[in-house]
Amino acid sequence: MCGKSNKIEIRGFLQLDSYIRKKYGSMPVFLEVEGPLSGFELAYRMGIDPQDVEVIFVNGFVQGLDYTINPGDRMAFLPPGCPGPYRIALGFYGKNQDNEANFKIINRKKK
Repeated sequence: MCGKSNKIEIRGFLQLDSYIRKKYGSMPVFLEVEGPLSGFELAYRMGIDPQDVEVIFVNGFVQGLDYTINPGDRMAFLPPGCPGPYRIALGFYGKNQDNEANFKIINRKKK
């Protein structure tokens, strides 16, 4: 293949896998784009509520929804609910603190 693709390869995990398969008929989905767009913009374009996404993976790295996705990238939407230690090990906690779906650590200082 010569040159850079103008498509984004998109996947979903957990319930977003089912949603994407039902809406688009396959997994992964290859979506043609004209230029860079944020995870928020891509979610809206695909009919995915941002509150249903905790983090995204872009080219194998965890990112927040505000991250810029470029033509040729591979990405996946991950909803809230990924179990246990993977959340911290993969870096979910620090990538999406403004999203209500994200796990919050409560600081309980004793007085």
